[in-house]
Amino acid sequence: MEEKNYFSDLKSMLLELSSEKKRGLILGSLTLFFLFFSYPMIRSAAEAIFLDIYGAKKSPHVWFYSIVVLSLTVTFFNRFQANNSIHRLFWAIGGITAVVFTSSLYSLNTGVNAFAYIFYIWKEVYIVLMVHTVLAFINSILSYKVAKTIYGPMGALGSIGGILGGVITSRFSADLGGAEGITIIGAFFVLVACLCFQYTGKKFDQLDKIDNRKDESPLHSILEVKKYVFLIAIVIILSQFCINLTNFKFNILLERFVHTKAEKVSYLGNLYSSINGISLFMQVLIIPLLFNVVKNRTIHFFIPIFFFLVSGLSFSFGSGSIFPVMLTFVLFKGTDYSLFAAAKEMLYFPLIARQKYGAKYVVDMLVYRMAKGVISLILVFYQSETFVEYCLGICLIAWFFVLIPLFRIQEKVLSQNKEYL
Repeated sequence: MEEKNYFSDLKSMLLELSSEKKRGLILGSLTLFFLFFSYPMIRSAAEAIFLDIYGAKKSPHVWFYSIVVLSLTVTFFNRFQANNSIHRLFWAIGGITAVVFTSSLYSLNTGVNAFAYIFYIWKEVYIVLMVHTVLAFINSILSYKVAKTIYGPMGALGSIGGILGGVITSRFSADLGGAEGITIIGAFFVLVACLCFQYTGKKFDQLDKIDNRKDESPLHSILEVKKYVFLIAIVIILSQFCINLTNFKFNILLERFVHTKAEKVSYLGNLYSSINGISLFMQVLIIPLLFNVVKNRTIHFFIPIFFFLVSGLSFSFGSGSIFPVMLTFVLFKGTDYSLFAAAKEMLYFPLIARQKYGAKYVVDMLVYRMAKGVISLILVFYQSETFVEYCLGICLIAWFFVLIPLFRIQEKVLSQNKEYL
């Protein structure tokens, strides 16, 4: 009965949307589908090439450089957006991405190994900018009630794209020209995503019409909710610390047990299909029911407890082999892409539109990657597997306790913004 009610509510909510919002939602979701379809191809190729040339111990170095480049890119992104539409900016990122990837492959084939860094760094940068731009657009046109119902199916579409991209990478990368051929195909579908986003509409570019505080900048507007945004940022930092600590341990074991570049591309293709499979399962079967019967607060508390139990069992009983660590990484990433991503988006809805945009800009574009940069810098100097495991446990415990003040302040923010929501 609950499942029937969910689909009936979903149908009625979609029918009630204006034609502009329907078009924006459909094309925004297709944009995410093509981005997630192409990403396993590009990521598998980039990681396999980098590990083949430099090894797992250099992973924290390239992660740190990625945050530096992302910070510079986001600064330019912000300035460029002041005088250009978000759609033109989206095309610019997509075009630069295609050029960077193809030129990097050409340079690598001529023996310039340093381009493995450029290839890896840009695949970290473009996906953040493009995915969060699409999500910010979708957030701007949906109410909280519609969003918590639609995020499951919308995320499922992205996960299906990720699964298909991962399967193609794993099964056919050798037939498609290896890492080089699969990257070209991935870059092509990034441009297809740009084409879809082009026709989503102009509502996102007209932020001053969403609420009646049009003389206030998005970044300035979050000052009055700075404690709430700060606590969201701490949660994001801790979540990324946990995922990247697990990622580092997995990379060490991948290098130890999977030897050739071709084998790494295939293994990683399967890995990202599994991650998107976990995401799809949660988005189709878990999130639609959970978000309508359980409070967002409960979901947030559940995630670090779940991570703590999974990592504790995995690292205690099988840290010397690749499968349990791989399984932990898959569960972490799959949950991060689905349940945590949707629950995190719900944290922004107590904010008014202008605060929401400013908070997402700071947290999702800056803090999210800054967290990866900080933990990467730490791992440059401390690479002991024991250190990784203890640090992971500390971060998970801290994550749980930060949620207590976060939801206390959320109630105050809701009361403060009541007249605008």
